[in-house]
Amino acid sequence: METNKTKHSQQGAGDGFLTPAELAARWRTTPMTLRRWRHAGNLTAYHFGRGVRFKLSEVIAYENAARA
Repeated sequence: METNKTKHSQQGAGDGFLTPAELAARWRTTPMTLRRWRHAGNLTAYHFGRGVRFKLSEVIAYENAARA
């Protein structure tokens, strides 16, 4: 049986978007740091109602650019 948190987490990743908590865990940082980077223009965020999401394809491209 899945919990709501698991179901929500899988739904966000399956749709090609990550929540701030998911991206923060992926990059081992805090959601507040992501917010600062977003407001500084370093990250692009998409608003779904009151929620913020990050496009998975853009996250992967950012990661690949950082490795180069």
